[in-house]
Amino acid sequence: MSLADKVWKGKRVTDLERLVVARLAAASGKPDWEVFMELDDELDRVTADAPRRPAFQAGYPVTR
Repeated sequence: MSLADKVWKGKRVTDLERLVVARLAAASGKPDWEVFMELDDELDRVTADAPRRPAFQAGYPVTR
């Protein structure tokens, strides 16, 4: 969740990404470098859209 929250806001946190890579590699049996390459591509894609998100979210105000 922490990684998703950071990336959604356009932030990249190296130590957090390394932890996620290590866990994904251990679970999948893939080498760390391969997992990193796949994850890095996705994180780049998600962070690229981050600047547009506040305006989009503002279009759906929370009302009580």
